[in-house]
Amino acid sequence: MKFYTSTTQYHCGIDLHSRQMYVCVMDSQGNKLLHMNIKDNDFEFFLRKIAPWRHDMTVCCECLFCWYWLADACEEAGLSFVLAHALYLKAIHGGKNKNDRIDSEKLARLLRGNLIPPAYAYPAAKRPMRDLLRQRTSYVWQRVELLQRISTRQMAGGEVPVSKFSNNREKWLEALLENTRDSCKRFAISQDVRLVVEYDKAIKELEKELIKLTKRKFSRELALLRSVPGVGKTLGLTILLEVDTIERFPSAQDFLSYCRLVKGTVASAGKVKGLRGAKLGNPYLRWAFGEAAVLGKRHHEDLDAYSRHLEKKHGKFKGNSILASKLARATYYMLKNGTTFNLALLTGTSTRSS
Repeated sequence: MKFYTSTTQYHCGIDLHSRQMYVCVMDSQGNKLLHMNIKDNDFEFFLRKIAPWRHDMTVCCECLFCWYWLADACEEAGLSFVLAHALYLKAIHGGKNKNDRIDSEKLARLLRGNLIPPAYAYPAAKRPMRDLLRQRTSYVWQRVELLQRISTRQMAGGEVPVSKFSNNREKWLEALLENTRDSCKRFAISQDVRLVVEYDKAIKELEKELIKLTKRKFSRELALLRSVPGVGKTLGLTILLEVDTIERFPSAQDFLSYCRLVKGTVASAGKVKGLRGAKLGNPYLRWAFGEAAVLGKRHHEDLDAYSRHLEKKHGKFKGNSILASKLARATYYMLKNGTTFNLALLTGTSTRSS
C-alpha cells in the first residue's frame, strides 16, 4: 500500500455526497480551523470559507461516484487535490460511530499524517472517451443478459436453443417464433429481440466513434497494442483508455497489481495464511488481459504451444492467469519503450513445443 505525502501546511478533508459536502480544515499541528456542512456543493461558498488558508492547502475526498466535478474545480482554483482510495481507507480507519462530520475529520487527520492511500485521478481531457468506452461495455453486458434470458426461456420449455444469427437478427427472430407456440412467450421473445437489435446498433455506433477518436489522438499506441496476440480493437481500446499513461506506473509489478493480476497475501509469524486484495485494481484491465490470453492462444500457434506448457506445469486455470500476467508485463514494456510485441521475449525462447 502506498501513501500520499502532503507538502502543504493546511489539510482539508471532504466527505462528499451528491447534494452536500462536509468539510474539515486542519493545520499541521492538528488544530481544526473549519468544520462545517456545505449544502448543494456550493464550491464558491467553499472557496470563501477556506480563503485564509487556500494559498497552502491540499484537498482530499474519497474515490466515489461524484468526485469528477470536485477534482476539476480544485484544479481550476489552483488547489492541490488528492483522491483517496475508498477500499484502502476502509481498511485503515474505523470507529464505533460513523457520520459525515467524523469522516471528514478522519480524512483531514489521515492527510495530515501522510496516511492517505491515493487513487488515480483520471485527467479530465481523456475522461469522456473512457466513459464512452465503459458505456459500450455496459451495453454489451446488458445485451448478453438478454441473450441469456432468451436461451434460458427456451431450455426451460424443453426446447433446443436457436442459434443467435448475430449477422441476421430477423432470421433469428423468425426461427425463435417458429420454435415457440405459446402467444405470451412469442410476445416476450419478440420484445427481447427488439431490444437486442437496438443494442446492436448502439454498440456499433459507439465502436465507430471510439475508433475515430482514438485514431485521431492515439493511433500509434493503439497500433502497438494490436500487435499483441488476442488484442483487437475492443481490447486495445480498453487497455489504452484504462491505463491512460504508462508513466504513472514505476515498475511492471505496479502495473500488474493495478490490473488485478497480482494478489496480496496474509501472513503471520512467518506463515502465509491466505490471499487477499482480489477487488483492488482495475476490473476492466483484468478482463482485457484475461480475454487476450484466451483469444491469443486460440489464434496464435506458438502462443498456444507455450500456453499448453504452462497448463501442464500449473493447471489450466492457473496457466491461463500466468499467461494473462505475462501479456500484461509485455504490454507494460511495449508502451514504455514504444516497441511491438515479441513472443520470444515473452516465452524466453524463440519457439516452444508442448
